Amino acid sequence: MAKLMCSANTCVNNINGLCTASTINVHGIRAHASDGTECETFAERGIRNALSNLTNMNIPGEIRQIFAGSSIEMSPKIKCQAVNCKHNANKECIARTVQIYGPGAVTSEGTECETFVEQ
Repeated sequence: MAKLMCSANTCVNNINGLCTASTINVHGIRAHASDGTECETFAERGIRNALSNLTNMNIPGEIRQIFAGSSIEMSPKIKCQAVNCKHNANKECIARTVQIYGPGAVTSEGTECETFVEQ
């Protein structure tokens, strides 16, 4: 799994820049740059979204993260529709490190995958 860091600090899955989701979905089938992508897993913080996202929590990763110190253990599986990205292999992200951008986002449209590199 890629090491995923996220600046979408309004996302229910974001805890201190790490993603607590087990799997995220990056959209961007027609993308030619990172601004053509978005994290479809984004859900704005709130009790309703917290409850509806419980089934996608990376609980083993969260437990490992408690004891990991500075290493990143909560990295989710990344499914990716951005087929023009060089890190996309059969709709799975193979980048070693992935950065999701989205400070202040209120919907997935306010996010993007900064790791996108057109092939």
